Amino acid sequence: MADLEQFLLRHRSTPLYQFAGFRLITHGDGEAIMECAVGPGTQNVNGDLHGGILALLVDEVGTVALASRDRDGRPGVTTDLNVSYLSPGKPPAVRAVAVALKVGRTLGYVQVDVTGGDGKLVAQGRMTKFMGA
Repeated sequence: MADLEQFLLRHRSTPLYQFAGFRLITHGDGEAIMECAVGPGTQNVNGDLHGGILALLVDEVGTVALASRDRDGRPGVTTDLNVSYLSPGKPPAVRAVAVALKVGRTLGYVQVDVTGGDGKLVAQGRMTKFMGA
């Protein structure tokens, strides 16, 4: 999957990815794990992980999981993103685990669980991506 690895190299070098403090831990076979630092650049006024950064994390790790399942390594384009916020994301970091539910010719579906350092579920996300025609 040279295409996936090239995508990941380009992706990790973007200013947004670096600003958010994301770190890809592992990926492959429709799964991906990513961490996000909870610090001054990503915190809301309460000192917790900002909900927008959390939604971005769901999108990012979900994209990697789907691309790792797709035979052509396609990242797709997000058409639907839902995040349920369950508890605050506390410093120093949160961990997102994404599992591709289905990757078809035109659509891909992924679920993401985000947990805090204590293992408590912070958020759960689902995403649909247009994979191309």
